[in-house]
Amino acid sequence: MKRYIFILMLVCLGVAGCRSHKELKRDDGNNVSRDTTAAATAPSKPRAERLDTIMNAQYRSITANFNCTVQGINVNGQLRMAKDSIIWVSVNKLLELGRAQLTPTKAQAYAKLIGKKYDLSYNDIQKNWGIDVDFVTLQALLTANCPPQCRKSKEPQRNGDIVTLWFDQNNGQRQLTLKKDFATKRPVATTLQSKQTGQTIELTYSNWTSVEGQLLPTTINISVKSKQLNEQTVITLERITLNKTQSYPFKM
Repeated sequence: MKRYIFILMLVCLGVAGCRSHKELKRDDGNNVSRDTTAAATAPSKPRAERLDTIMNAQYRSITANFNCTVQGINVNGQLRMAKDSIIWVSVNKLLELGRAQLTPTKAQAYAKLIGKKYDLSYNDIQKNWGIDVDFVTLQALLTANCPPQCRKSKEPQRNGDIVTLWFDQNNGQRQLTLKKDFATKRPVATTLQSKQTGQTIELTYSNWTSVEGQLLPTTINISVKSKQLNEQTVITLERITLNKTQSYPFKM
C-alpha cells in the first residue's frame, strides 16, 4: 500500500536569465579616473566574468510526459505545473494508479487501486519521511532552477567548465550545493541537505533540450536519503511544452 503512495510522492519530488539570489552592485566599466598630469590613461583590465550568475528557466506553466522506475515498478504519466501555484502528477501503469497535487500549503495524493488517500502538510511529510522541503524549492528542483530564498554561504569556485555554489536556506536549517555549467549558466546538479532530518536529496540533470529557446533537462537522476528513506530513480521527460493553458483535475 505504501509503495503506491510513495511512487506518487517521489515522482512529485523528482519531476521539471536571471541573477542568483542576491543582487550585487555592478560596475559598468565607464567610470574612468582622470589624472591631468598623466601623459596617457592606462587601459583598464577586462572585468572577470561573474561566477554567481544563474540562468533559470522562465515559464508560467509546464506540461511533460514522464516515465521512471520506483522500487522496481516502472510507471509513466504526466506532469503539469503552474508557476508558484501547483504541481500536478498523474501516474499510470496500463491503468491510472493515482494522482497527486502539491500547492504551497499541502501535498495531496490518492491511489485508485487500493483506495488510499493522503492529505499532508509539509511538516507532515517531514515527520513521516524525513523530507524537509517546501513548495517553491520543490518546483525549482523540478525545472533545474536555483531555489529562491537562499543565502550565499561561501564564495563560488570554478573547476573547468563547472562552477560550484553554496547556499543556506530556511534560516540555515538546509544547505544547498549547486553545480552549474559555466557556459550556459544552467544548474547541472543540486544537493539539498538538512542536519535536522539527516536528509540528502541529490539531483543531476542531463540530455538537455531547447523548448521555446530555453534549455530544459529531459533526464533527472534522483537520490533521496533520510532516516526513513533510501530511494533512487531516473525520470525521463518528453513532449515538454511551456505556457500552455491546462487544467488540474483532482478529487480526493
